Amino acid sequence: MVFDTLLGWTLSFHPALSILILSLIVSIIITLAIKFFTDQSLMKDLKEELKELQRQMKELRNNPKKLAKVNDRVMEVNMKYMTHSMRPTLFTFIPIILVFGWMNMHIGFYPLMPNEPFQLTAVFEDGSDGQISMVLPEGITLLEGAAEREVLDNEVQWTLSGEPGEYALDVMYKGKTYTKDIIIADEPIYAPVEKSFRKSYVLFTSPDENGLNTIKLSNKQIIPFEDVPVMKDIPWISTFNWFWTYFLFSLVFSMGLRRALNIY
Repeated sequence: MVFDTLLGWTLSFHPALSILILSLIVSIIITLAIKFFTDQSLMKDLKEELKELQRQMKELRNNPKKLAKVNDRVMEVNMKYMTHSMRPTLFTFIPIILVFGWMNMHIGFYPLMPNEPFQLTAVFEDGSDGQISMVLPEGITLLEGAAEREVLDNEVQWTLSGEPGEYALDVMYKGKTYTKDIIIADEPIYAPVEKSFRKSYVLFTSPDENGLNTIKLSNKQIIPFEDVPVMKDIPWISTFNWFWTYFLFSLVFSMGLRRALNIY
């Protein structure tokens, strides 16, 4: 994948530093797109007009008729400002989404390491019962218990280990096959940790007809600030996952870059 070549080097650092570097790169791209794909002179004029209109609104609190006219103008200027500021999105939206997808595949969780135990868990609807079994692909070993088990307390868990590689593991339940991808590697890459088998509709989901809702792996989630001095002691921030860590860094970088480059 092209992003592995372009961004893979960032994965050799601590997760917090990796996300800091990636958020800086993305912030620079977005900021430069705003600078070169918008009319900054017009944006400056619109912003200054908005400030003036807001000042007038404060002065016209006791004059509803004039206030309404000024408010209409504020809405008009705001719409024009937003329309122009959205232009760079046409050029940056798809690349940024692809970068987000790449980050989610590499810095959301720690990988399943070769020949180290990990758990695969099947989660069921309340009241589910019966026998469930798995078909182990070559390269993955069941460390304890039997491959076929009884569904108890809405959950069945197996402990496995395996050689480096990409696998498709099949779980058999009530005549239906459920497949879960697994990646075992000593580098920052992993399969989606959880796979849902619930039926998806526009606004809601419903249980699978057999009651098997999800199959999940035991990859440990990356908490970037959990061992970073000072940051680990700040409530909320110390529990941020990769996305909120990225959001925090990108907010700081975006504000700083816009100010440094006089972007409106």
